[in-house]
Amino acid sequence: MKVVLLEDLASHMGLRTQEAINRVQDLMADGTLTGVIDDRGKFIYITPEELRAVAEFIRRRGRISITELARQSNSLINLEPEARAVAKGAA
Repeated sequence: MKVVLLEDLASHMGLRTQEAINRVQDLMADGTLTGVIDDRGKFIYITPEELRAVAEFIRRRGRISITELARQSNSLINLEPEARAVAKGAA
């Protein structure tokens, strides 16, 4: 899944929500996992390729506003799981 509510993740793993958040942050800190935690308690997985695309956009444009970054990120980051991953998980 590309987007997961951290509270749901904690419940699934049998952890308290803060413990799940800490584990996700640890995985992000050591580079095992890439993504962001939003202000509503969701983790959004961002592939290394998507992260590079966002970085390239910022390099090309130079200074940009948060609004511009959010708008462009919507086109660079796919929030839907890929069809092959969904099919594999259903099998």
